[in-house]
Amino acid sequence: MAKQVKAKLDKKGLTALGIDKLIDILLDEAAANKALKARLQTALAGEGGPDEMARLIDRRLDTIDQARTRINKARARDMAVEFSALARNILSELGLADAPAAAERILRFIGLRFPLSARLVADSARLWKVFEDAETATVQLIRSIDADEQARLVPHIERLRLRDKYGEHTGFLRELTAVLAKPASDAWRALLAEVVPTEPLKLGALDLLQALALHQGDIDAFLVLERQKPDNRRDTLAVADLLYRAARFEDALEWVRERPRGMRIIPVNGMPTSVGPEYGAHERRLLEAEILDRLKRREDAQELRWREFSEALDPGVLRLYLSKLDDFAEFDEMDRAFDVVRAHEDIYLALDFFITWPRLDLAAEQVLRHQHDWEGRYYDDLAPAAEALSAKEPLAAVVLYRVLVEDILRRGIGMAYPHAGRYVAELERLMPHLPAGHGLSTHLAFLAELRRSHSKKYGFWSSVPGGLTGS
Repeated sequence: MAKQVKAKLDKKGLTALGIDKLIDILLDEAAANKALKARLQTALAGEGGPDEMARLIDRRLDTIDQARTRINKARARDMAVEFSALARNILSELGLADAPAAAERILRFIGLRFPLSARLVADSARLWKVFEDAETATVQLIRSIDADEQARLVPHIERLRLRDKYGEHTGFLRELTAVLAKPASDAWRALLAEVVPTEPLKLGALDLLQALALHQGDIDAFLVLERQKPDNRRDTLAVADLLYRAARFEDALEWVRERPRGMRIIPVNGMPTSVGPEYGAHERRLLEAEILDRLKRREDAQELRWREFSEALDPGVLRLYLSKLDDFAEFDEMDRAFDVVRAHEDIYLALDFFITWPRLDLAAEQVLRHQHDWEGRYYDDLAPAAEALSAKEPLAAVVLYRVLVEDILRRGIGMAYPHAGRYVAELERLMPHLPAGHGLSTHLAFLAELRRSHSKKYGFWSSVPGGLTGS
């Protein structure tokens, strides 16, 4: 019996169907699939050249832009499919034939986001994903276009910016500043400079001007623009870091010492964010120390690092401070640092330092020295410390685990009962390893006290080995 050959859905298999059969299938599918129909129409228009293809796309963009009907959830899902196909037609079909024309149309397509959002009954993540993907592809498309063609796109880019009332395209526009060649950058800078005086409360134009200036390596123009901002919009730390990396240390020192006052709105992870005056204070002091080092003011830099360590007990700062010392001086300074940690008013910060450094012996001393001061509500500090101490400093670990268990039960934190049960099991494991004369009550006495005070907290006892009546 002859072996049957299974046809595959690939180029060879479809070719075997024949052109007439494929045409019939495509026509049937296109009748019900708007996205497929639009792609076929665009491809057909391409036979008449890119101008005909662009005309067809323009007509579709006009229709979308002029529509005013409300868009419900079901329609938004359908539109996401249609718009994805439209973007693909612009980027792939037209893009291969005439990249500058495709860039112009895709910028117009991206600008449809604002009028569409006003028509939506409910937000549509699927629809917005189409626009986000289009933005990513557009950056790459514009990057590939030659300098003169890029410059001709600038009016279309600025038109998109002016249409962006709520900053939805801020990230995209900033990305564009990094891919434009000098002719386009210069043209856009000229347009933005004209509108900055008319946008006193909208910093989009000014921010983009700064990004373009940095792209061209014009730091002085960037600084002039930063000085034009009101005090509550200046990011003096970011400017100081920029100047530091550019080896302009005197200027960097001036900016880093401009301490902010009051609330500010500055970019944080690319988004405008309201921050208080202490935001970035740690980074600011460390940067100032680095700048002082570069200015050969080593003693001032070290004094600043020591002061920062003494306040924050940051192990990284101490390591940096010690690395800048002369040979053999670090041992005395390390002892001095440990004294500072022991005396610090924040006992939790001090414990975390010794755990992180690590000096588990000193961490254990810290635990026992403040044995009656720990509060279980600081479980984010105490639980990791107890775990870190359990192998080599079991007595200190037991003290912390007991604090945690007692606090969970005293406050009746039901969701934490399983954690408390695990802590009790750990206590049972650790008790035989305590040194003689440790001064703590036995594990049985500890459990008996818990039963007297918290016998009705069955959620806890069900997670304890042996339960409420166990030994």
